[in-house]
This record gives sequence, C-alpha cells and structure tokens, in this order.
Amino acid sequence: MPATLQSPGEHQALDNTMGAMLLGILVSAVLYGISLVQTFFYFNRYHNDAWYLKSLVAATVFFDTLHLCFIVHTIYFYLVSRYYDNEQLNYMVWSVLAEAIPTGFTGALVQTFYTVRVWRLSKKNHILAVAIMSIVFAQTACGTAWVIISLQLSTFQQLLGISSWTMSINALSTAADVIIAASLCFLLAQSRTGFKHSDTVINKLILFGVNTGLATSICAIASLVSLIASPNTLLYAPFYFCIGRLYSNSLLATLNARNQIRNGSNDTEHMMVSLSQISRQQTALPTNSKIQRSQNIAIRIDTAKDYASDGKMDESSSVTF
Repeated sequence: MPATLQSPGEHQALDNTMGAMLLGILVSAVLYGISLVQTFFYFNRYHNDAWYLKSLVAATVFFDTLHLCFIVHTIYFYLVSRYYDNEQLNYMVWSVLAEAIPTGFTGALVQTFYTVRVWRLSKKNHILAVAIMSIVFAQTACGTAWVIISLQLSTFQQLLGISSWTMSINALSTAADVIIAASLCFLLAQSRTGFKHSDTVINKLILFGVNTGLATSICAIASLVSLIASPNTLLYAPFYFCIGRLYSNSLLATLNARNQIRNGSNDTEHMMVSLSQISRQQTALPTNSKIQRSQNIAIRIDTAKDYASDGKMDESSSVTF
C-alpha cells in the first residue's frame, strides 16, 4: 500500500517525493514488460493447462496493466498537467490512491496460489493452509480499509494519520511471503529420499521455493523500512511500485519452469526473464527418472530406477511438489 508523504512546499526539491515516484514507475514499467514476455511464453507453451491457471495468469496481467495506468496517470498529473504547481502538490489525485487496489489483488491471488502449493505438499495440512490464508485475508482487509479511508481524505498531510495501516499492510505482506517460502523449503527438505538424483531435484526445488518469496519479501521489507525511516517522503515508491510486478513475475516463472524441472533440460533461455534467477537448471535428470505431468504444478519424482554410485538399484520413493 502507498506510504504517506510530505506535501512538497514552496521551493522544496522534489527528489525524495515525485522524483522517487518517477524512478519507481520506470522500474515498474520495465518489470511489466518482462511479465508480458513471460505471459506470451506461458500461453505459447502451456496450451493444456487448466482454465483456472490460465485465468490466474490473465488476471495478474490485467491488474498489472491497471496498476501501471494508475501510476503513470499520477506522475503525469503532478509533473505535467500541474507542473510545479505547489498548491496542487498538496492534494492527492485519485489515481495515487486507486493504484493500491490492483497491487493488493495481485498479491492476494499469487499468495493464494502458493498457499495451495504448500497445502498439497504438506499432504493437505489444513491448519498450516488456514494460518497462511488468515494472514493473506488480513492483509487484503487492511488494504481495503486503507483505500476506503484514504479516498475520504484530500491532502497528503491528512494521509499521515493512517500511516499505521500502511505499516501493518507491509508487515503482513512480508510475513505471508516468508512463511510460504519457509514452509515450502521445510516440506521439501523433509521429502529427501537419500537418492542422489532425486535429492538433486529436491535441492533445486528448495532453491526455487526460497526464491518464490525472496524478491517480494525484500521489496516489502525495504518499503516498510523506508516508511519507518522517512515517513514524510516517497522514498518507499521504487520498492512498493515493484511489488506487484514481482508477484506476477514470480507466478509466471513458476508456471514456465515446470517443463524444465520435469525434463531436466539445460535450455534456460526462456527463464532469463525471471528476476529471481530461479531458472538455473545445470544438472540434467537421469534418463531413467520418470516425471509425471500434471496441470496443478505438481511434480512427482519417481526414483524406482534410481541407481546408487555402485550401480545397484535402490528402493523406490517419490516426492510431490
């Protein structure tokens, strides 16, 4: 959610307010282009995915586009339409508040998607899933309340009064991402079989799980720290404006990586668009490993024919992800 900022007074430089916002918009636009490339790759390669996965991707792209439109309108209003009009800089344009809506929806959708992964990997542990979703719902509720309250305000000075809501939203977002990533890593670590080949894949999936929430967590923490350290500026903007894009890129990278993990291919050209570098697939799976295809982001590693270093066959085991 947007942080509060100091209304630029007369003769005040705009570097830490509109300047910071402009930089955030430029970075966000670059990430938006990356998400479009990943979206094109997804729909070009995964024709047989379930409708709900395709709808999820379409929804995140829609909210990304809407968010970019809002923030571009905001910066255009302040720096072009009301060029250095100190009086106008004291008042909030509607788009600077509305941009919180698509970011909130994107985050909630992607976090729900990852929660389903945790639920499946944990053999349908309802307590864990409900705990994570409770944080996601709390974050969404706080975000909705923030938008409703802020739309009734007119100046940035008035917005300072609800900074506690902003901090709560950033803290909840960080908590959800960290718990999801930690749960994925822990559950995968518990699934190690002791077989070299299958454990290699599991280690890659653990790295994948870490990167699932790493980028968004760092951005949320940076946004929260910037808000606490400098609540009267927009120094948080370069971080916050990227959170929605990082969520969508994380989701798309997860979906697009499935064939790479299943087939053990070294071709990672399409994964270069993942900013979290979760695409490094340096070690190919053995030809006698069988990866069961699925439409629900499930990977089954069959080690029934996994050989030890001495050439003898080990007993079978499997891991789902």
